Amino acid sequence: MIKGSLIFAFRLFLVLALIAGMHWAYLYVSEIPIDFKTLGFCYLINFIMALVIFVSLLRLAEDKSQYLGFIFLVGSTLKFVVYFLVFDPLFKQDGDLTRVEFFLFFVPYLASLGVETVALVKLLRTLS
Repeated sequence: MIKGSLIFAFRLFLVLALIAGMHWAYLYVSEIPIDFKTLGFCYLINFIMALVIFVSLLRLAEDKSQYLGFIFLVGSTLKFVVYFLVFDPLFKQDGDLTRVEFFLFFVPYLASLGVETVALVKLLRTLS
C-alpha cells in the first residue's frame, strides 16, 4: 500500500507540476494578473485531496473492493464541498467570480481527477 501511495503521489505531483507550469505560463503570456500564492494554493489543495482519496481507496481495496467506485464519487463530491466552502468565498471577496478565478481551482481539479481515474482503473484491474 505504501509503494502504491508513493507511486500515485509521484505521478500526481508530476502531472500537476506540468499543468501548473502551463497554467501559469498561459496567465503570464496573456498578461492576466494573478497571485502566484493563490495559484499554488489551489494546486496544493487539489494534490492533497486527490492523495487522501486515493490512499483511502487503496486501504479499502482489499476488503471493500465493491465500494471503490462509490468512495471515488464521494471523494469527488467532497472536493466540490471544499470548493464551495473555501475557494468560492475567497474568489468572491471582490463581489465577482471571474473565469480566471474559476479555472484556478478547476484546472487542477480536472487534472487530478484524470490521474485518479487512471489509477483507479489500474487498481480495479489488479483486483479482478
